[in-house]
Amino acid sequence: MTTAQLAAVSANSQPHSKLDGFGRTSPNVARALLVLAVCAAAVAGFMVTGAQARGHAMAATGVELANLLRAMAAIKAAMAAVVALAVFWRLGSPATPPWLAGYLGACAAMSVGIGLIWDLAHIVPGAFLLHAGLIAAIVLFWRDREVRMRIAALVAARRAALPELRAE
Repeated sequence: MTTAQLAAVSANSQPHSKLDGFGRTSPNVARALLVLAVCAAAVAGFMVTGAQARGHAMAATGVELANLLRAMAAIKAAMAAVVALAVFWRLGSPATPPWLAGYLGACAAMSVGIGLIWDLAHIVPGAFLLHAGLIAAIVLFWRDREVRMRIAALVAARRAALPELRAE
């Protein structure tokens, strides 16, 4: 193959090559949308269950099991917070609308799931939403070219700083 043919094949194999530079959301807007989506979903997750249903669920599960389930919800909330912070870091680069929607949906699903688990009345749907959001975020990070580029830039910066650290 000639050099021109190799370049054409390389350009055609790049994912989203026609979208680069078009329709990207700025980092500030994307990050604001992320915070809004996470907060709105968390509030919705806690408000879905009424006080009466929450009381019935608490009475049905017992105090020890309720405490265990809420402790697990708190641990899962910490995991969801780490994922949301990673998405916040990723949104430091411009994102196309499909990627942004995927990240927002994954974080919102995790946030609403935590509220559903905490109220004890909708544990199964809450667990499903929380784990589906977590898996979706992992897949999005794995497939997102911007994540690879940002990590490569961090590694390159660290490698560039290594000779200076050894000299001291």
